[in-house]
Amino acid sequence: MRTTRKLALIAALAAGSLSSCPAAGAAAAQNAPAVHSEANSRCPSHDDVNAALSQASTLMVQAHYQDAAEALKPLADLGCDARASLLLSAAIEAGGDAARATGVLERAHAAWPLNTSIAASLAREYLHAGQTDKAAQALKHFQVTSTTPQQEMEEAALVYFAAHQLASAHAVAAAAYKAYPSLHTLLLLANALQLEGRYPDANRLLQDKRETYADQPEFFITLAESESDAAIYPQARKDLERAIGLDPKSHPAHYLLGYVLLRMNEADGAIGEFHLAIDLGSRQPRTFYQLALALRSKQDDAGEEQALTSALAIDGHYAPAQCEVGRILLKEHRTSDAVGHLSTAIQYNPHSEQAYFLLARAYRELGEKDKSDDMVKRLVAVRKENRPGPDNRDGSQSAADQAKAP
Repeated sequence: MRTTRKLALIAALAAGSLSSCPAAGAAAAQNAPAVHSEANSRCPSHDDVNAALSQASTLMVQAHYQDAAEALKPLADLGCDARASLLLSAAIEAGGDAARATGVLERAHAAWPLNTSIAASLAREYLHAGQTDKAAQALKHFQVTSTTPQQEMEEAALVYFAAHQLASAHAVAAAAYKAYPSLHTLLLLANALQLEGRYPDANRLLQDKRETYADQPEFFITLAESESDAAIYPQARKDLERAIGLDPKSHPAHYLLGYVLLRMNEADGAIGEFHLAIDLGSRQPRTFYQLALALRSKQDDAGEEQALTSALAIDGHYAPAQCEVGRILLKEHRTSDAVGHLSTAIQYNPHSEQAYFLLARAYRELGEKDKSDDMVKRLVAVRKENRPGPDNRDGSQSAADQAKAP
């Protein structure tokens, strides 16, 4: 799927479609590479370049990736046209060599740092490789215009999300929705607002489109997420039930309905929804973690521990599950074991107030007063970061007092 989407984007930049599509032509003009003066005399004519790109694009559609790469490499090496490097990278990646494809994009990005197509493609490669910081750096000069392709905007927004550059993500998502209004770009913008904590704004944006997307389960799931974040649980429940009516096998809808029901103190219903989500393929740590919390509310200690074990088997770095295991061990007076889990929780989520709170208690029980006091100080600092505002100091002091309590 990833390769298919990439080939579709690159094929749009090939010479054939540029000559027949005004929008693509405008985008190409914006991203047109400056020819290096020393390469000027060696560069083929514009028509010859377009013909070569069109031929390579045809080879790629026919899945002759190696032939396409061999045809493109000499043109890309000349540094005459950025499209050659984009298409070459796509051909190499489709042939199974992602590292070499990334190298092609890196060299092209160095030559044409203002080319948004290259920047977006390189950022995507870095993101898929787990190199979020490098992905964000690749977008340093990324500028959105009315002719920027939709997929490039979406890829840039995803990179900004991953890099926690939420203002940039919002700006790109808003531009994508304005230029290419659709359910997909609408939900992208709603997600940006949600991540910024602007749930009322997300709700207003989506509420106006209820009738437009009345048959789209993804719409109601996203709307319910905003309603849930704003603690409007009864309405979130109705919208999730509508989403499930449209798509009974939607594991995100069943998971989120379980989450909502748990907050409405309907633990039995929540447990059922979490199990449905798991059966439908939602084998994510968060699903098992929320199931554990539901089982905890039913005083099913064995079930809770089993669910937490499943969560950590999927992802041992999942901080909420590590923190909950630490809480259980602390309750069982297995304090030394609890310290390990709570420390891991903090390592992978430095903003977890509960983990600092419990770790301060654990160190205090072990008689390590200095470490306990240090955790209290860190708890106060984290609360200030998590809850900026005039009422912060009182809340932080309350947390510190609780952590010091016997």
